[in-house]
Amino acid sequence: MGEIAAIGFTPGRSLLHRLDPRTKQTLLIVFGAISPWGDFFFLSILSTTLLFCFATARIPFGRLVREIRYFLFFLALLFCLRTVSFDGWTPVFAMDPAAEALKICWRLLLVVMMGLLVMATTRTAHIRAALVWFLKPVPLIDEKMAATMVGLVVRFLPQILFQAAEISDAQRARCADRCKNPMLRLKRFGIPLFRRVFTCADELVAAMQARCYSENRTLPELYFTLMDLLAVVAAVIVALTALIS
Repeated sequence: MGEIAAIGFTPGRSLLHRLDPRTKQTLLIVFGAISPWGDFFFLSILSTTLLFCFATARIPFGRLVREIRYFLFFLALLFCLRTVSFDGWTPVFAMDPAAEALKICWRLLLVVMMGLLVMATTRTAHIRAALVWFLKPVPLIDEKMAATMVGLVVRFLPQILFQAAEISDAQRARCADRCKNPMLRLKRFGIPLFRRVFTCADELVAAMQARCYSENRTLPELYFTLMDLLAVVAAVIVALTALIS
């Protein structure tokens, strides 16, 4: 289970660990919303800030990159599709579409990295408490039910990745990776993965019912401190670079 520590919660006493989860979720939403308007200068500033946050939180960046390697492959494919065209059978590389494709892939990567950073520095119970606080004023929404579903997704995502890695290792040990048919390989990988995921979900439901789980649970107290105010001020300064550049 140590292989999934990078994407799950990593205990620590860094500044990010001590921030109010409402602050972290708000900054994630704000930066995710303004990133489409940012140019290379803003993306560079935000990338430098994220690298500093990963370093101060002592989250193994290399392991995190390995966890999202398939998403990186997707970004590489997206970049190629947007920059390479064909003149007959001859591939043609254009610089102008390449710059735009690079910005698109860079923005998507930063949004994913910010989400993983929040997950790695925030306990699931605190994420749930923050979501309840945000959704409570919204009418026609059961904030506790919605927060519970999000909390389960946060818990299940590392487990799904662990199950996928375990199945991949088992199939590789049996030389299943030598199969040349991609659809057959996808079938042999997807069916066991979904079977395990649904089995784990059934076991979780049975365990919650056996313990008389209720959504009316005592939530952890959330406090907006001076550190949160300083983090908001720093985030506003970074966000302004997207508007003035």
